[in-house]
Amino acid sequence: MIEGGKHTLLAGRLAILLILSSHAIHVGAQPRVLPGNVDADGFPVSPARICLGATGTAHCYIPPDNGKASPFGLAPKASTIAKLNSQDLTRFTATFDGGGSGSLTNFALLTVRNGEFVNLLPKVQLTNQSEYGVWSLPQFSNLPVLATADFVWDFDRETHFAYHCYQIELFGFDATTGSYRRWVAYKSAKKYKGLDETDVIHVLEPEKPTILAKLQQRLTP
Repeated sequence: MIEGGKHTLLAGRLAILLILSSHAIHVGAQPRVLPGNVDADGFPVSPARICLGATGTAHCYIPPDNGKASPFGLAPKASTIAKLNSQDLTRFTATFDGGGSGSLTNFALLTVRNGEFVNLLPKVQLTNQSEYGVWSLPQFSNLPVLATADFVWDFDRETHFAYHCYQIELFGFDATTGSYRRWVAYKSAKKYKGLDETDVIHVLEPEKPTILAKLQQRLTP
C-alpha cells in the first residue's frame, strides 16, 4: 500500500509537471493572426485580430472601429520589434478599404499584460499615401520609435495623388506611463511626390534631420 501510494503520488506530480510544461510552451508560442471575413466583393465585414493561444478567439486584440462601413479586416500583419519586460513588443497592422482610391491602415504596438494584449500606441491610422518606419534611436530611447508621414490634402489646389505636404509624427516609449507617446508632430515645409508620380512614398529619410532636431529641442530643458 505504501509503495502503491508513492507511485500514485509520483504519477500525480509528473502529470502536474507535464501540464505546467505544456502551458509554458503554449504561452510562449507565436500569436495567431486572423484576417477578417469579407463579402462577395472582397470588402471586410469583420475585423482582423491577433490572438494568444492555439485556438479560439479569446485573448485577442481587435483594431478599433473606424466609424466606416468596413472594419480593419484586410492584410493583417504582425512582427516582433523588441522585448519589453521580457515580453515581445509586436507591431500589428490591418487595413480598411471601402473600394475608393484610398485605404486606411491601423497601427498597434502590442505587449502582453495579465494574459491579454495591450496596445501601447495612441490612435495611429495611415492612408495608402503614407510612409512609416521603425527606427532605432539609442541616444533617445532604449526601445524602437515609430516614425510616420501621411499626406495633407489641400482640396482646393491639389488632386488626390499630386505632390503634397506631409504630417510627420514620431512616437516613443514613455517609461513613466508604460506606453508610447507622440514626441514630434509637424507639417513638412516641402511638398513630396504623391502616387501620381511614384509607387513608393519617400518622405521620412529627407525629413529625418528635421525630426531629430525637433526631438532634441523637445528633450532639452
